[in-house]
Amino acid sequence: QDVYQAASDLAARAAHLAEGVASSRAVHRPQQGQLAARAGVNVTNEAYLVPRDHAARLHRELAALADGAPGVAIEVTGPWAPYSFATAVVAEGADGGGPR
Repeated sequence: QDVYQAASDLAARAAHLAEGVASSRAVHRPQQGQLAARAGVNVTNEAYLVPRDHAARLHRELAALADGAPGVAIEVTGPWAPYSFATAVVAEGADGGGPR
């Protein structure tokens, strides 16, 4: 329970760092089992659209954050294509009859 709480706290701190430079955020279902890249429990699965000139600094800050939390890991992947952060827009029909 202590490790899970530490991981949750670390996730909140990591999100705060990322939100400081990200232009968009996507929250995904935490991956478990064979979908997870490593052993353990995935407490969050978030993606941030970060400008290229801020990415290296954010990676360093996240690595330092993880180094200060034994038993907890932060995994950084990417870059991901910007369309990963797009949302669907549903247009109403001309007659107001719903999506077209």
